[in-house]
Amino acid sequence: MKTSKRILSIIIVLLIPVLSMLWFTRHESSGYASIELIAYPLIFGGVSIVAIYLLKTRLLKEQLIDFNSGNGSWYTDILWGLLLTATYFILFFAFRATLSNILAFHPNSELLDLMLDMRQSPLLIAIWFGPVLWLGVALYEELVRAFLLTSIWKEKNSLLWITLSILLTSIVFGLAHYSQGPYGIVTIGLKSFIPAFFFYHKRRLMPLVYAHVLYDGLQVAMFLITYQS
Repeated sequence: MKTSKRILSIIIVLLIPVLSMLWFTRHESSGYASIELIAYPLIFGGVSIVAIYLLKTRLLKEQLIDFNSGNGSWYTDILWGLLLTATYFILFFAFRATLSNILAFHPNSELLDLMLDMRQSPLLIAIWFGPVLWLGVALYEELVRAFLLTSIWKEKNSLLWITLSILLTSIVFGLAHYSQGPYGIVTIGLKSFIPAFFFYHKRRLMPLVYAHVLYDGLQVAMFLITYQS
């Protein structure tokens, strides 16, 4: 019974990034207002976080400590977050130097417009760098990753099973960025191995959240500072 509930939970959580990808692809052609690109991540991410909480605590009857069961403290989490961020940027520049000439990239024009609108509105900047980035993007995505990995690992503890689980989650996160084209799928899929391996060894969620916030936040900040419209 517990295994069947866990499989059901994994399927539900796997549908979160898949449905997000399909919804985004369907609505992209109609265009977004800036407020929509602010509100939708908050609503979608918030609902998803609540869903994961309910699945973990009510359906599976498991403890949330599974997401942060490793040894550590707030300052070591920050240090690991900084190290992960540096690793992400090393991969970012390595991919740009290699795969960008091979794989097509589809820029997000709606997100570009939002970034430009943000430069004219301190309120939009505060909302995006605050609850949107922390809750609707970083915490939401890393909770999905942690939930999938911990749920799969509870079934078996073999090296092959662990490796396959990391491969599965990396593929899921790559495909969830389908709208960015082959380059986005491949590079994000490859980058996803890093947080998955880290979580396996450290079992700490917050370093992944910090790294996600810093990685995305620094890229957006640099864009806002340097982009010439």
